[in-house]
Amino acid sequence: HLKMMLPKRLIVGLISLCLMIRCTGGTERSGASIRGACPPAWSQWGNKCYQKHSENLPWAEANQECIKMGSVLVMPQSQEETEFLLKNLAPFFRINCNDLQVEGTWVCQDGTTDVEYRNWRLETGEPNNGAGGEDCAVTDKTGWNDVSCTWVRQDGTTDVEFRNWRKEPAEPNNFGEEKIV
Repeated sequence: HLKMMLPKRLIVGLISLCLMIRCTGGTERSGASIRGACPPAWSQWGNKCYQKHSENLPWAEANQECIKMGSVLVMPQSQEETEFLLKNLAPFFRINCNDLQVEGTWVCQDGTTDVEYRNWRLETGEPNNGAGGEDCAVTDKTGWNDVSCTWVRQDGTTDVEFRNWRKEPAEPNNFGEEKIV
């Protein structure tokens, strides 16, 4: 079902982004440098930091990996954040939005905060539970889609996984490098 809905160029892997809790740093979206807000090799948007990891995991395992690292799967809170993620990090990725508890009742959270922003592909009737058991959400440039939480690539290709971190440094500027994004 998912392969039929997505162009082949988008089926390059399922991306997971994790959101680390309590990041400090600037709130500018213009790409200004912010000293020490994110560790080296991380990309920043507002007060969030994103890091790339390569893994091929179903939703629950990706979510557990994030939790082990003190984070959660990313949940974009605006169209601007979604566009940043799609343009700079991945053309397709998982989001922390699911209806695992009650079918049709989508819980979308950024950490412990419910996120009101929604971007379902309304023109295709999403979320539609089209293949049954579509309880987890992914996004691409056309919007959100509900998919099976266990879907991963079957061709042996390693998926690209991003983690979005939002963590308060132990001390100001403790990473010591200026990151310009």
